[in-house]
Amino acid sequence: MSTRVRLREAWTITSGEARDTVVQCGSTDTTYVERYVPVAFFFERTVNEERLAEGLRRALGLVPVFGGRLRADGDTLEIVCSDAGVPMTVLDVDASLGDAIQEATHPDWGLIDRVDVMSEPLELRPLLTVRVCRLADGATTLGCTWNHSVGDMGSFMQFIRVWSALVEGTAPPEVLMVDDREGYLDRVLPQEDSGQPVCQPPSPDESAGQGRTMPLMREDNGTVQVYFGDDEVRRMRHLFGDARSRPLSSNDVLCAHLATAFRGMEANPVPWNLSIPVDLRFRLGVPTGFLGNLVQSMFLPCPPKGTADVLAAHIRSGLDDFMQSHRCMRSDRAFVGPVGRSRFHRCTSATFDPPHRTFIVTNWTRVGVYDVAFDGQYPAFFSPVVSSRAPLSWFGFLTRGFGGTGFLLTAVVPARLAEHLRSPEGRAAIHHFEDPAAERPARAVLAPDVA
Repeated sequence: MSTRVRLREAWTITSGEARDTVVQCGSTDTTYVERYVPVAFFFERTVNEERLAEGLRRALGLVPVFGGRLRADGDTLEIVCSDAGVPMTVLDVDASLGDAIQEATHPDWGLIDRVDVMSEPLELRPLLTVRVCRLADGATTLGCTWNHSVGDMGSFMQFIRVWSALVEGTAPPEVLMVDDREGYLDRVLPQEDSGQPVCQPPSPDESAGQGRTMPLMREDNGTVQVYFGDDEVRRMRHLFGDARSRPLSSNDVLCAHLATAFRGMEANPVPWNLSIPVDLRFRLGVPTGFLGNLVQSMFLPCPPKGTADVLAAHIRSGLDDFMQSHRCMRSDRAFVGPVGRSRFHRCTSATFDPPHRTFIVTNWTRVGVYDVAFDGQYPAFFSPVVSSRAPLSWFGFLTRGFGGTGFLLTAVVPARLAEHLRSPEGRAAIHHFEDPAAERPARAVLAPDVA
């Protein structure tokens, strides 16, 4: 990190209420045992770190899984609510808010505190880390990294809402933490599903019990952020859905536009696939506060010459019919049996297939990242902290843009495509539906290099 940095504080935050609670993880949780998700909230003014630390201490008392540790016992993965704690560091950083926002695509800059999954034993790894950067212009960043086995983005944001409420002195939302996640899903999942597990059974030439392993594909990657204004997206919805009886959502048109635009930038367009993760809480009648991984992907093929409006309609149809045509959690759990949970995390989803241009688009626009206040202020910006050194490409996250306006894609793609997207030609192609006269002051001020 070339920017001057000074360590101000380093704590391990505990609730002081160690419990005997042990949460038995489900099969989906097990696939994420080595995956940590890094994100950062950006605030225009100083956020008091001592109030943050006190709120975090109280939040861990209400949601102890984030302060516990993982324990593997044969084919069983458990979260032990041991109150081992959450590392929290506070740094003084000689940089501005604009500098920090532009570094969201460079994890080594220091916005988040990374966990070393290669050398640190499983039982010692924190399940959440927190880093506060006090910036030279009085702004503050709050970087969080959590273990995906604890829960998905919905779970993390419920914890953030609890933390925010305790800092602000308001009533925290309800949290549903079940001891046996697999047993709970047995009670809420319909008995029948599509019958096609996301993790495919092993082929005859693969080792018995190993499942479909991660496809090997190493190439230079680049991380790019692409901002779409609200008017730009409304124009897409109107043009793509003008002749449709069912209105298209912003997610429908953005996913379709991104897949077809990226495909069109290749010299020889080939068939693509699109993978869209779907939160099942509402569809299953599960409370918002359920902690765990209750997300499953919808997989759609994208023909080499298909148009964005047709693809958007297919996305809408698939999401409307998701519970009948795409839901496969029971089939996935049946697949776990012969593989064994101790090895299941080495398998990969059939939809995660970068060599065949499977583009994964995760939508976080409705999880409320701009609705949580800390020390009296709401975020000016939010972003995943994504590294271009990821071993695989073709995945991205959709969030709301600056101040909760517009839409921001943060994606890891091949470096050649990232470079093209930053060029005038690439920007013209990706912003084909933008009004040239539209003003984007927030984007220009905070992140002028965003495509």
